[in-house]
Amino acid sequence: MNKNLLVIPLVVAVLVLIFPFVAFFGDSIMVTSTISMLPALNPNDMIIVESASIDDLKEGDIIAFDSHQKMGIIAHRVIEVFEKDGSTVVDTKGDNNEKPDPWHVTDNDLIGKVKNIIPVFGILLVGPVRYALVAVIIISAVSLMKDYLTENKSKKKIN
Repeated sequence: MNKNLLVIPLVVAVLVLIFPFVAFFGDSIMVTSTISMLPALNPNDMIIVESASIDDLKEGDIIAFDSHQKMGIIAHRVIEVFEKDGSTVVDTKGDNNEKPDPWHVTDNDLIGKVKNIIPVFGILLVGPVRYALVAVIIISAVSLMKDYLTENKSKKKIN
């Protein structure tokens, strides 16, 4: 069997799975899953979130934060920055939502500020696609190992 046919999908799958984590080392990588931020963010967009302090935020920034609710982590736009009980807090809203979020985001809730958006790439990092890429890696690696071991046995028999 032509080994290139096994090496190519192996290398591509490994690069797709590892690239974001190497290229954006130190930042959080997330995948959007809702339409609340259309048109700025679409479902399956990959977002790169850099750590930030609540004091660094301004109106218009897109941030990721823990909602401490069933929704979990949310990426929404900052619509207001203000002081409450001696601490800076922000109000947020999804661009595609009619109303602002019903909570204030504090420094403890904040994960960071969205610094990059990679459209659609997130689909490769979620659910079935991610598992398919892992399967390609395993199958290709096992096939290459089998070919290598078979080739070595053949060489030993010849010698």
